[in-house]
Amino acid sequence: MSNRSTTPDGAPGGAPDGKVLVGLTHGPEDPEDVLIAYLVGVEAVRAGKEALMFLTKEAVEVAVKGAVADIDVPGAPSVAGLHDEYVASGGRIYACPVCVKIRDLGEANWAEGTEITGMPAVYDFTTGGALTFNY
Repeated sequence: MSNRSTTPDGAPGGAPDGKVLVGLTHGPEDPEDVLIAYLVGVEAVRAGKEALMFLTKEAVEVAVKGAVADIDVPGAPSVAGLHDEYVASGGRIYACPVCVKIRDLGEANWAEGTEITGMPAVYDFTTGGALTFNY
């Protein structure tokens, strides 16, 4: 049995565990889920993986500049510090454009590393496979 991955057309592809996709649907209303998503993302970039956090629903609020500074889980690492490490290490953040629009955040000042982009870009990122975590 081979551990070699292929693309849907059978061509050789990158190892599916070389990329990590973290889906986050919760925002400031559930600080522990935000914390865990950032912990997973940071550990991915520390391990040398390409990492993408895709924010949907209330999670798009996390991508507003300065929002992570107000997210605190007592006894846990700083979410703001995790965000800074994640972005500085090459982690990417995509915020769902429909979710942004629904929440009237179109003119928001976005945190470093954030792009407002949807599923086509997520599908491009996961070409060849990706480990996926959802919070």
